[in-house]
Amino acid sequence: MEWNPQNLQTLSDCFFNTLSPLPEPRHQAEAILSDFSQKPNYGLAVLRLVAEPNVADQIRQAASVNFKNHLKVRWAPAPNSDEPSIMDAEKEQIKALIVSLMLNATPKIQGQLSEALVLIGKHDFPRLWPTLLPELIASLQKASQAGDYASINGILGTANSIFKKFRYEYKTNDLLLDLKYCLDNFAAPLLEIFLKTANLIDAAANAGGGDSAALKPLFESQRLCCRIFYSLNFQELPEFFEDHMNEWMNEQRKYLATSYPALESSPDGLALVDELRAAVCENINLYMEKNEEEFQAYLNGFALAVWNLLTSVSQASSRDQLAVTAIKFLTTVSTSVHHNLFAGDGVIPQICQGIVIPNVRLRDEDEELFDMNYIEFIRRDMEGSDLDTRRRIACELLKGIATNYKQQVTNLVSVQIQNLLSSFATNPSVNWKDKDCAIYLVVSLATKKAGGYFCFD
Repeated sequence: MEWNPQNLQTLSDCFFNTLSPLPEPRHQAEAILSDFSQKPNYGLAVLRLVAEPNVADQIRQAASVNFKNHLKVRWAPAPNSDEPSIMDAEKEQIKALIVSLMLNATPKIQGQLSEALVLIGKHDFPRLWPTLLPELIASLQKASQAGDYASINGILGTANSIFKKFRYEYKTNDLLLDLKYCLDNFAAPLLEIFLKTANLIDAAANAGGGDSAALKPLFESQRLCCRIFYSLNFQELPEFFEDHMNEWMNEQRKYLATSYPALESSPDGLALVDELRAAVCENINLYMEKNEEEFQAYLNGFALAVWNLLTSVSQASSRDQLAVTAIKFLTTVSTSVHHNLFAGDGVIPQICQGIVIPNVRLRDEDEELFDMNYIEFIRRDMEGSDLDTRRRIACELLKGIATNYKQQVTNLVSVQIQNLLSSFATNPSVNWKDKDCAIYLVVSLATKKAGGYFCFD
C-alpha cells in the first residue's frame, strides 16, 4: 500500500467512519480496512497516518488501535494461522519509526504505540532489534536533560513492559544472555534517572511539600523504576545492583518512611504514593526471599518502616494493594532466620492488635462483596487461592510468627478470641463481625505447621 495523499485521505475517512454510531458506514469502513490490511506496507501506512499532525486526534487514535491490533495478528502469525506475515522490509521501517513516534504522541496514542512496541519486542528483542535499547536509552537521557517526564515515563513504561519477561520465563541460557544485555546497557541509566528524580522529590518536599501536579509524574517515574528494578533482579542479584545497593535501598526506604501531604491529601495522589510504596515492598520482599544475606544490613530499617506504615494505612479498599504487599514482607521476615526482630518486648502483641486483628475483621466492602457475589468472596478466602486479601495475608503473618513463637501467639490469640466472643455475646445482632473475626483466627491457626497443630485452651 503506497503512501500518498489519496491513500491518506482514504484511510482517514475509513477510521473516521469506524467511529460512527450508525452500523452501515461503520461496517463498510471496517470491511475496507480489512481488505487494505492484506496489502503490503499497510501497517507502515497506518503508522504514518498516526504521525500526521494535521489529522484529527480521534482518527489518529483509532488508527493507533488498529495498528496495534494489526501487529498482534501479523507480526508473528501462529503456525496454523492463515494470516500473512508482515514482510521483513516493512518490519524494519516500522521499527525505525515507532520509538520516536511514540515519544512525540499524545498520551492516549502513546499508550497504544507503546503496546505495539512491546508486541514487536516480544518477538524481536533483543536479537532482531539491536537498536531498540540504545534508542530508548538515548531518548531517556535526552528527556532527562530536558526534564520532560511525559517522555521519561513513556520510555520507562515501555522498558518495564519489555523487561517483564525476566519475571515469568524459565531460566535458560538464552534468557540469561538477554538479561545480561539489558543489564549491561540499562542498569546505569536506570539508577541515574532514579536518583535524579529522587532529588527532585526531596527538593519539593523540603520546600514545603511541592505542587501536586508537578509531583505526580515524578512519583510515577519512581514507581516505574522500581518495577524495572524488580524485573532485572528477579532471576538473580546482578553485580551492578549489588555494587549500588546502598543507593537503591536508601531511596526506597525513604518512600516508606516519608509522608507527602501535597499528594496524599487527594485520592488520586494517595493512590500514586501507595503504588510506589507497594512497588518498594515488592522489591524488598524479593530481596528478602532471594538475597537475604546481601539485604541483611538494610533489614532492620525496612522492617521498622513497614511496621510504622501499616499502623497508619486505613481499611479503605483502595489501599489494599499496599497493605497486602507490606504485610507479605513482614511475613517473609517472620519465617526467616531474622525472626528475632519479633522477639522484643511487646512486639508480637502490637502486631496482633495493630496489624492482624484490624485486617482480619470484615469490612463493609467485604460484606457488600458477599452480598453481590458470595462465590467470589469464598474463593478469595480459600486456602491456596491465587488472590491475596487482607484477611488471608494477615493470617499468614500470624502463622509465620507462630512458627517460632507458638506459645506466645497461642496465648495472645486465645485472649483475643475470648474478648471477641464476649463482645459478640453482649449484642449478637450488632457485633456479629466479632464472632466472624474470632472464627477466622481459630481456623487460620488451627492448621498443621512444621511445629504441629496450634491448640487453644
